Amino acid sequence: MTIKQYSNSFYSALVVGTMLTNPALAVFTSVVHQDIPPHCDRLFIPTDVDEIGDLLVFPPDESLEHIALGQTPVIPCPQFNNTAQPEELVQIINFTGRELSEVWYVANVETRISNYDGYANDAAFPPTANDPGRFAFRIDNIFSDPNGGHHPLVFESGVQDGVWQPFEIWQFVLQDYSNTLGLAPDQFNSFGVGNASTFVAGTPPSSGSIIAIPRIPEPGSIALVMLSLVSLVVTKRWK
Repeated sequence: MTIKQYSNSFYSALVVGTMLTNPALAVFTSVVHQDIPPHCDRLFIPTDVDEIGDLLVFPPDESLEHIALGQTPVIPCPQFNNTAQPEELVQIINFTGRELSEVWYVANVETRISNYDGYANDAAFPPTANDPGRFAFRIDNIFSDPNGGHHPLVFESGVQDGVWQPFEIWQFVLQDYSNTLGLAPDQFNSFGVGNASTFVAGTPPSSGSIIAIPRIPEPGSIALVMLSLVSLVVTKRWK
């Protein structure tokens, strides 16, 4: 095997290995958000996010398992709590195979909660005076948002860092949850965020959506790929 052949083979194997350990993202969902500083916390959501949903409906790299755990005494945003309405605890498990650095909950049209940070919606439905969007908040805790005042994430099965690791269990609170269709708080079965939520035949309607962004690769991984590119260029020049 010549030096060129060896270098090209090494480069190909490296790229394939990197792709296997960092699978390509699913199709992005575009959203808009509107911040409400006087409410539970500030809200910022990037335009391009991944929607994560029921593992029997969504593709494997954007799937989760979910269960409604019932009522909880935890009140994450007490200044807006309605004592006559119960708080619901929702559990989700990350089946995407990826680390997700930030995760948000967005209610469907029929869902009401009081611990929202602001509004969010599919980008096709920009906020208006009559419809600012759907209730939304970041699912975080004191470790991932130490300066925030609203921490609905009450349990992580892994490291307490607010990064949703593969197969990690999260539990978060929907304060004063209600749904006009009588749906459970953990129904994440429909494609589309907010007003764009689309019923999928054979599954229950959704009461909300989970959206997220992946964790940025470690600098070492990026450097390794860049080094391989430089090696390929240098080897070609040797010929």
